[in-house]
Amino acid sequence: MNDFRHRFITSTVLLMTYMFLDKGAAQDFTKALIWTTYSSAGQPQLKLLYGNPVTYVPDIANGRNGSYFQYNLPFYFGIGALDMLYSGAYIYYYQNMILTYSDQLIDPTKTQPSYVADVPAFSNAVTGISIDWVSSLIYWSDASYQRICMFEYTLRGFWRSVVDTNLTSPQDVVVYPQQSLLFWSDIGDKSGIERFDLATDDRRILLSSPTFQRPTKLVVDFANQRLFWLDASAATIGSMNFDGSGVSSWPPSSTFSSISSFALFQDYIFLGRNDTNVIYIYDRNQTYQANITQDGKGIVDMTVYSPERNPSVSSPCNIGNGGCDHLCITVNSTQRRCMCGMGLFLASNEVDCVTKPMQVDKFLLLTDPGQINIFQISVDTGEVRALTNKYEWPYPTALAFDPSQNYLYYFDIKKLVIMRTSLDGTVSTALPNVTNALGSDITSLAIDSENQVLFYVDYIVQKISAMNLLNGSSVTIYSRAGSRPRTVVLDTSNRLLYWSDCEKNTIERGSKSDLNTSRTVIVANLNACAMTFAIDFQNETIFWADASGTIEKAMLDGTARSVVYQDPNAAFTGLALDAQFIYIAASNKRQIQKIDRNTNQLSNLTKILFTRPFALLYYSADSSPAATTSSPTSTSTTTSRDNNTGVTTIIVASVISGAVVLTAVVVTVGVVVVKRRRAASRNPVNNPVVIIDNSRTYETLTLDHQRNNPNPQMFANESYYDDEIISDARPHSYESIKCPSEYSTIKCPSEYSIGGQTADPPPYEEGNEYAIA
Repeated sequence: MNDFRHRFITSTVLLMTYMFLDKGAAQDFTKALIWTTYSSAGQPQLKLLYGNPVTYVPDIANGRNGSYFQYNLPFYFGIGALDMLYSGAYIYYYQNMILTYSDQLIDPTKTQPSYVADVPAFSNAVTGISIDWVSSLIYWSDASYQRICMFEYTLRGFWRSVVDTNLTSPQDVVVYPQQSLLFWSDIGDKSGIERFDLATDDRRILLSSPTFQRPTKLVVDFANQRLFWLDASAATIGSMNFDGSGVSSWPPSSTFSSISSFALFQDYIFLGRNDTNVIYIYDRNQTYQANITQDGKGIVDMTVYSPERNPSVSSPCNIGNGGCDHLCITVNSTQRRCMCGMGLFLASNEVDCVTKPMQVDKFLLLTDPGQINIFQISVDTGEVRALTNKYEWPYPTALAFDPSQNYLYYFDIKKLVIMRTSLDGTVSTALPNVTNALGSDITSLAIDSENQVLFYVDYIVQKISAMNLLNGSSVTIYSRAGSRPRTVVLDTSNRLLYWSDCEKNTIERGSKSDLNTSRTVIVANLNACAMTFAIDFQNETIFWADASGTIEKAMLDGTARSVVYQDPNAAFTGLALDAQFIYIAASNKRQIQKIDRNTNQLSNLTKILFTRPFALLYYSADSSPAATTSSPTSTSTTTSRDNNTGVTTIIVASVISGAVVLTAVVVTVGVVVVKRRRAASRNPVNNPVVIIDNSRTYETLTLDHQRNNPNPQMFANESYYDDEIISDARPHSYESIKCPSEYSTIKCPSEYSIGGQTADPPPYEEGNEYAIA
């Protein structure tokens, strides 16, 4: 026996305001009439009247009130559409999102309702909810974004739009899974009722204007395979067969003029008005039987909880999800159809969900913790591709991209760890823990690809830190009383770090080696915290989006500040730039939008709607993320070979603004000798020589200043002088060596065998060559 009363009594003291039990009558707690309403004070409420609805009329006639339960819902959200799932005793209702309550996941000794999950509708107007209990799917109609969506309620995270064209204001939606049919009503320009075959994608209009004025609520009569509707404006209730034939309707009645919802159960129809606290009970012959008087302002939506509404249906989806990778749609007792979640595509075997090959240039990267994925978006077409087909990136928020390694770095807001993953999601590694035991929220990441340093902001701990990706060590580089950094952007050319401060409402910058003493405020007196910003280094312009919904820009010296766009309702989370557009993500807007930088005109880039869009990055091969500038570069290569020793010496030197960096090594045979050619400096020193054995797998070595440097590898481009010793912090072999602009000697670590010696050799001397064995 599925005792629905037990499931709520054992879990509902805090939300229950009153309960009336008629102890003198036996009650059936396996069935209930459920409705959403508002109290006289405006409190959103969920109410239940237990018992078999067919007994309500005689019970009322005999003065029995039945068993009522009332649950107060959060006051700050309106209440809307409602449906139920008999198996598990779930109630689904809309209150700014779709929520579920159930006691399957709670301890029966507890007295607080169990919040199961929020389904990612995230719309201002979810007007209908329908549960497909056969295929484990939720369907909802979204009048705000003109679409019908589906979600797999086993909470694996897969959802997608089912219909998103030629809709103006969709209202209710109902599913008949036995025949894979979906019905919805629309009260916009295309007022009417439509049917969609989930097995074949066949879409047809069943009834349309002028037959209808305002079709709102829909109800499926499972026993008789009829579709009922409420036409609120015409004040009538009608029904028809699933193919649109056999239309009949009740005569208009003033009683129905304010009807907002209705429910069917066997021979009874329950009608709820939106202006009174009365539920009317009629039979199917349109004869009034009784009414239920309840405390409240009116009925928003209602449904019946009963096993008759979820009859047993044989489906291949019930066994191993029908073999489908993501979504399984029941066609009949032996057939099913597979579908894929957002940004993924069905493979040729019609079972697996796959990603398309990733775009290599001019794309955005977006994290969406609601979708449990990271997406690539073409800035040319708006096409969206999920970067993994298994939804294995739990709750990604802050994001950085290293194009030199094709690595993504993201913060997992659930596990509180920074992850590094390949662009296709096949290789994923957790970085050393950087979070605080008392709580952390990494709100921004920035990558120094050249030196392999990851900068990150912990908004809760109020600091900016840097992680050496070569050895996993981290140091705090900025932490000041009265400051709360939020977002960081790196200027690699000038070795500067920019950050926004939510305590002072400023945007500041400083040398990445010492933010505490070198900081400069470039923009002050922001309207609110700059939640996200990006920099056009080529044009020395910064763009930011603040918590008030304002996007502004200014020169990097803080001058020429102006407003680009305002939307007080937008909760901006991401901003990216290319030469023509500003791309913006807002957690409550669902689409990625773009603003023309010349006209400030706003338009949508994506058609697909996201759940909780967060970090947004732009990448182009022509200009690394955020269009960083590059200094004039010249490169020279010299190759020589000693036929007696078999040693090939290749010297590759790039001069960037006066500093020499070894950018490439070409290995031929024997031992490659890489020599540093010095650029002119203010403190001339000898030229050291390093020889690398070509039999090893090489990575990249950055030579760093060791004196007073608590975090080796971070500041490779600092200047070094004759009295300073530089050592390699990693015992490995390397493909190339990036040297500081000035130094005199290099000391090798003991892990290397230099010139046949296993101990530390003396410092390199001019003219001598040392082989790393």
